[in-house]
Amino acid sequence: MSVLHIRHLSHRYGITEALTNVNLDLHASETLALVGPSGCGKSTLLHLVSGLLTPSEGIIHSEFRGPACVFQEPRLMPWKTGLDNIALGLKALGVAGTARRKRAADLGQRMGLSLRDMDKYPHALSGGMQSRVSLARALVINPDLLLLDEPFTALDIGLKEALYAALDLQIAQQGTAVLLITHDLIEAVRLADRIVMMVPKPGRILYEFPLMHPHHQRDSAWVYHTMAKLMQVDAIRIGFGLSDDTLSPFNSHQPIQGCSV
Repeated sequence: MSVLHIRHLSHRYGITEALTNVNLDLHASETLALVGPSGCGKSTLLHLVSGLLTPSEGIIHSEFRGPACVFQEPRLMPWKTGLDNIALGLKALGVAGTARRKRAADLGQRMGLSLRDMDKYPHALSGGMQSRVSLARALVINPDLLLLDEPFTALDIGLKEALYAALDLQIAQQGTAVLLITHDLIEAVRLADRIVMMVPKPGRILYEFPLMHPHHQRDSAWVYHTMAKLMQVDAIRIGFGLSDDTLSPFNSHQPIQGCSV
C-alpha cells in the first residue's frame, strides 16, 4: 500500500520561517484535512508535497506515482474548451485523441457537465462549471494522490455536495489518497479520516484528530455534532483564535471522547 512520509519538514522564504518540524503520514484511500488560520503554512506544505517547492530541511518520501492537484482557482487553459481542459492530463500521458476525449466527456457528464457545456471555452462557463472541469481534469487520470487546495471554497452548498460525492467515488473505486486544505471545519469533518490543526508563526502542527465514523454514515446530524465537539477542544479554539488559554493542559494527539466511532 502506497504511503507519503513527511519527517522533520521545515521551510523558509528568505529569513521567514513558514514551516517548522512537520511530521505526517498519509496512506492510500485516506483523506487528511489540514485546517488552520491563514499564514499557518497549509499551502506551503501542499506545494512542497507536490514538488512545486523544495524543502529547506527535512524529508518528503512519497510512494505515490500519479499525483494530481486542484486549486481554489480553477486555472483552466483559456484557449482550450472545457473538454480539452479535462483531457489535458490524458494527452500528457500519451492517450490517443479519440480515446481521451471520450474518457473526458464521460467523466464530465458524470460530474453534471453537458456536452454543450464542455464545448465552451472557460470564459463562457460559470464559476461552478469551471470548478467541475478543474476537478474532472484531476480525476480523469485516476491519480493515486490528490492534492486539494481549498477547491470548494467559493461554491454553493448543492454544488459542494455534488463534488464531494465525486470525490468519495474516486476514493472508493481507485483507493486515492487525498491531502485537503480547507478553512471549513464542517468540510473537514464531512470528508476527512484525520484532521490536522495547524498554527502560524512559524507554521506547525498543533493537534491531530482521527475520525473513525464510516464515510457513508456521516449524515448532517453527525457532521454538525462532531464539529460542535471539535469546537470545544482547546487546541482547535486556540488555533482559530477563539481562546486565550495556554496550550499546556491537553495532549495534542488525544481524540475527542465520544466522537470517534
